[in-house]
Amino acid sequence: MERLKGKKIMVWTFMGNARMYEALEKYGDRIDTIGLFSFKVRATGEIVESGVTISSMLPYINRYRHIKWLLTIANDGANSIFRALRDNTNGAQELFLSELIRIMKKYPWCDGIDIDLERGDDYSTHAESTTMFKNIYNTIKAYDSSKLMNICLPGMTSVNGSVGGENWCVYGDLDPYCDTASIMSYGMAWSGSAPGPVSPRSWLEGIYDYAVTVMNPDKIFFGMPAYGWNWQIYDTPENLGKAYRGTSHTYYAAKYWMTGVYNFTDDAPPQPFIPVVAYWDDDNKVPWALPHVYDYMEGRDATRYSYPLLSASYNGRQYLTAYGKQQKLAFGTVYVDHDAMPDSYSGVVSVSNSVTTLGDEGAATYHFTLAQAGTYDVAVKLGFPFWDKNNIHISLDGNEVDFSENRLWWPYWRTTFWAVLKKGVSLSAGTHTITISLGAKGVQFYGFRVCSSFSEEPTVGEAEYTLAPRHFKDVNGDMVGPATGFKLTLEMLRRKADSALVWYEDFRDDNPLPQSYWTTLSGEWSVWQDTSSSMNRPYSQLEGKGQLAWNYNNFSDIHLRAQIIFPETFSGKAGVFIGTIYCCFNYDNQRIELYEGSTLKGSYATSFSKTSAANIRSNPSFYTLEIRKRGNQVRVYSSASNTLRFTATCSDVTGYAGIRSDNKVHCQLLRLGDAWTYEPYERFDVLMPDGTFKTYGRLSRSNCSWDDEFQVFTLTADLEESATRSESISLDYDFFHSDMMPSIQCGKDYSVTIIPRDINIWISRLFLGDGDGFSILYYQDVDSLVYWANEAAYRWKLRGMCMWSLGQEDLRLWEWLPKQIE
Repeated sequence: MERLKGKKIMVWTFMGNARMYEALEKYGDRIDTIGLFSFKVRATGEIVESGVTISSMLPYINRYRHIKWLLTIANDGANSIFRALRDNTNGAQELFLSELIRIMKKYPWCDGIDIDLERGDDYSTHAESTTMFKNIYNTIKAYDSSKLMNICLPGMTSVNGSVGGENWCVYGDLDPYCDTASIMSYGMAWSGSAPGPVSPRSWLEGIYDYAVTVMNPDKIFFGMPAYGWNWQIYDTPENLGKAYRGTSHTYYAAKYWMTGVYNFTDDAPPQPFIPVVAYWDDDNKVPWALPHVYDYMEGRDATRYSYPLLSASYNGRQYLTAYGKQQKLAFGTVYVDHDAMPDSYSGVVSVSNSVTTLGDEGAATYHFTLAQAGTYDVAVKLGFPFWDKNNIHISLDGNEVDFSENRLWWPYWRTTFWAVLKKGVSLSAGTHTITISLGAKGVQFYGFRVCSSFSEEPTVGEAEYTLAPRHFKDVNGDMVGPATGFKLTLEMLRRKADSALVWYEDFRDDNPLPQSYWTTLSGEWSVWQDTSSSMNRPYSQLEGKGQLAWNYNNFSDIHLRAQIIFPETFSGKAGVFIGTIYCCFNYDNQRIELYEGSTLKGSYATSFSKTSAANIRSNPSFYTLEIRKRGNQVRVYSSASNTLRFTATCSDVTGYAGIRSDNKVHCQLLRLGDAWTYEPYERFDVLMPDGTFKTYGRLSRSNCSWDDEFQVFTLTADLEESATRSESISLDYDFFHSDMMPSIQCGKDYSVTIIPRDINIWISRLFLGDGDGFSILYYQDVDSLVYWANEAAYRWKLRGMCMWSLGQEDLRLWEWLPKQIE
């Protein structure tokens, strides 16, 4: 019927609870397809009956003839079972196919089979996995061509685009071998993940924008959860006696939290019973709540924050972060503040009030006068523009200090910095002399200060928040607060350590390839920038062929990363190089290859594709490639997760480094890092509301030495960074907790200061809650499910919506869904 186009509804009989039977009794006329979740497959291929009994379902099967009743066979997410069936281990697939016929014969009224096989393997098994589904489909149709086959598929945003590792699944390959397909686009958030929508908009849009291009939309059911999660965020899971923070719940369990029926002290005192109001996430179209949270802030809600912390947004989350460290300075009382203009100079010198630069045999002299004798600090402001412009000699009254820097990863290259010339020096009243002289050509001198107390340190800034806990009204109408005390929980995003940054180039600057920094060794290179963008630094792409390098030919041990985009005309090789070592994508062979000169030193088979001209700027497919050279050992990595592919032994070369390509290629990132030194993205300190101070996040490491000034570590053995630690860092938002704070009271305001010690940490949210328990709760309501059902029908023009699972939903939902029969 035309009125039902795009509005078919599929559910499963997993719950077996009273509400499942109530939904069937009252609203069976709203359901098109039901998967009878009553069958499990073993690794042998044998199918056994388990779960909701078929006998309990027979009254509804006989009553609702319009429903397509499918026998659902599940492996409960066991990879060992999936693998045995796929590989036909000991005849497992053959037995499985015969078992399908057996259960269809046992229940001849069934309309077909629903295959729910999860936890397959990676993309390398996609052909064998597709063949398994082909064999299942052909077996069912050979038995009875009228029998239907539905397949349950993981959410994929592209080939190899599974967030859960289910890359065996290729939608386009499976499309011929099903009558319908239920895409299980729920589970992005789960019990062990950071709190959030179970099915966030960005994920759903990625899945279905892709799915409709490779599958018949009329076959696709849009998967939505009827359930939600309640994540406890007042302590670590192990202290709570749980494996994960989250507890699954139905709509009605969520309703009990909202109405104050439940609490975190076993639904009994001492914690009060407090009704709470839900928020509506208008981007993801889902409700959420904060039970027993008395105040919360997003990162951007800081009353003040200092540079280099910046406010940013991602998927609706407003956070603070810093991308680099700045020098934090203090001078005390400044007695002399002298600019760069010298009193005299000799040799090749470029002078101005703002900067003096020394060339061949260059020297410059400065005089300053003190009104009275005393002990002073003298600081100088310098600039080292490049790795070979890194040395200057400076003297105070003839006492010379040599300023030099040879560390590639040092964070003050190409910027200005202050350094101590003399600390606590006794100077008489009268005139004194500072002289600068050539160490390396091109070093910049910006002036000096004579002051009472100079200090400097690298900083990531800090952010201060004001929290204002207030009493809540409980279910009895009394104004209440925590019985024991408050806890503060910080939601932060940390990352695993990366090579200490030498150069980050995304080509977004106004002058993206200045000749002072870059050299074209061969071919032609240019930068495209999105001139229509209103962004300060618009999206850009490097494009060209030949060799483009940093204008420095003494690189040795480095870590080099590139994000490569292949235009539709591309052929040949493209990648990164240092000296005669070249690591590339060989497009024609679909391999990553490592060469020393013309000698192939190693390779890794993978897959990558071209981007059409229509998408090359707006939606390119990019591929990450990187090498880490340490002496004569070269490691090759690829993918967004920086996966080690192979290691090769090469000559210990030095030379230029950069990007190289046989033919015109595009690149959106070129990153240079140190091969041995790493920068962690993990530690932050907190000044708590009760005045206590705590440090969080720093991991214990071995086989490395620490630089306490810059908070980086250098390996003392040729290891992977992961081998230096036993702890891991979540790739998701994580939670850090204060101790119980009994002194905090409702009705007063309190200050919290977060001080990151590392860059790339996101300050996401702060929660001040009842120390006996508080949480983040997400659930699905009628508005959410109806919204996405309409998107499925009218935006993507799919078959309809499937919902996991019957009996978890708000039963009022069915009033808003169309009857499937007249």
